[in-house]
Order: sequence, then C-alpha cells, then structure tokens
Amino acid sequence: MSEPREREVRAVPPTAVRLLPVLIAVFGLSMLIDSTTDWPVWVRWILSIGGGMVAQYIVVKVWAARQR
Repeated sequence: MSEPREREVRAVPPTAVRLLPVLIAVFGLSMLIDSTTDWPVWVRWILSIGGGMVAQYIVVKVWAARQR
C-alpha cells in the first residue's frame, strides 16, 4: 500500500531541480542582455524569465527521463 505514495513522491522533482536552473538562467541572461544591449528593463526581464522557464522545462524533462 505504501508503494503508490512512494511513486507519487518520486514523481515530483526536488526543489534544486526545479528552482536552480531558473535562477541561473534568469541571472545569466539578464547580465548578458544588460551588457550587450540598451533595451528597457522590462524587455530584459521578460526575455530572462522566458529563458529561465525554458531551462526549467529542459532540466525537469531530463530529470524525469533519468528517473525511469
């Protein structure tokens, strides 16, 4: 009976897998865009957050594939 609960817990990625790629990508893209362009702040943040979400999607997909 404890096996379904264990499977549910394993289906959720750890916080480091979910949060770390977003933080690194957002910070890195923000610095890169800031140093190479003269775009407004809101454009830089939109692009940075979008890049962070893409990084999170890729990392979670890789993590899920490795769990199988």
